[in-house]
Amino acid sequence: MITDFECQNSLGVGKTEVAWKLIEKFERAIMLDGDYLGAVHPFDLHDPQRVAYLYDTIGHVARFHAEHGYHNLVVNYVFEKPESLARLRRALNEIDDVTHAFRLTCRAEEIDRRIRSRNNDPDRLAWESNRFRELQVIQDRNARRGDLGFVIDTTGLSIEAVADAIWRDITSEVTIAPYDPAWPQKYEAEKNQIAAALGDRVTAIHHIGSTAIPGLAAKPIIDIMIAVSQLEAAIECIAPLSDLGYAFIDYPQNTDRRFFRKGVPRSHHVHIVAQGSAELKNHLAFRDALRANPEWRDQYAALKFDLAERHRTDRAQYTESKTEFVRRVLSTTK
Repeated sequence: MITDFECQNSLGVGKTEVAWKLIEKFERAIMLDGDYLGAVHPFDLHDPQRVAYLYDTIGHVARFHAEHGYHNLVVNYVFEKPESLARLRRALNEIDDVTHAFRLTCRAEEIDRRIRSRNNDPDRLAWESNRFRELQVIQDRNARRGDLGFVIDTTGLSIEAVADAIWRDITSEVTIAPYDPAWPQKYEAEKNQIAAALGDRVTAIHHIGSTAIPGLAAKPIIDIMIAVSQLEAAIECIAPLSDLGYAFIDYPQNTDRRFFRKGVPRSHHVHIVAQGSAELKNHLAFRDALRANPEWRDQYAALKFDLAERHRTDRAQYTESKTEFVRRVLSTTK
């Protein structure tokens, strides 16, 4: 597991202090500080060669630690553009495809209080306060067109509490609940909001996943698949979906879809795919096959309960372990 970890600024509850607390929660972990790894001279913040050198350095160091048994890495750094975070994600994805990215923020009055608590210099207070507001505007704006990390609001939280919030997110348990007849109604309500927000950007909206199959036990998360004319059009959906509470998570391995999550704990997932794509056809075919075949539905339920017990805090492994069953069902629908 590699955690790409970044925040607004190291002002009271900052990325380095939280990162130190976070690695203590792993059995074996390494913290890589991007600021120190990138402390080259001469330094130019916007020099693409410097940025490329930094990412190459992080990649080399991460591989070295992985080869010596440290598979949990916490990388703390500040990103202003989604392209920058995506580039680092791709580099780290070659080592481990399980990554998490977080963006720490807080209310402006809280940051002023933190600055005053450690520095009485009015000039320093003014500079740091202005820098925080400037960076927050930049990040908030750019997060509406890409992934800058899942937001953690640190207002009123201690360093330990922030680390705990991140830890709860990356180790959230896979919980299987009995089928709830309210799930289709929850989907319809969400579908109507999404349709109103996205308008003619989408060609279709579908209820997929286990909550779309009557009688099937499932994680209580409504999975929604949105079809667009071309996958590149998904970028136009980021801002409207963020207004509905969805966070875009740009996993490098999601080459055929774009993924969004909503709620703490999670309540909804949105997957954007291209109209007519294999990704769309396979999800609908699997859903319809289990709707029509109670035996497959019951086998799938038993598998899910077993995997949830074995991979309770590893969502990625839980999902991967269902792949063979899904392929077997899909092979009968061809």
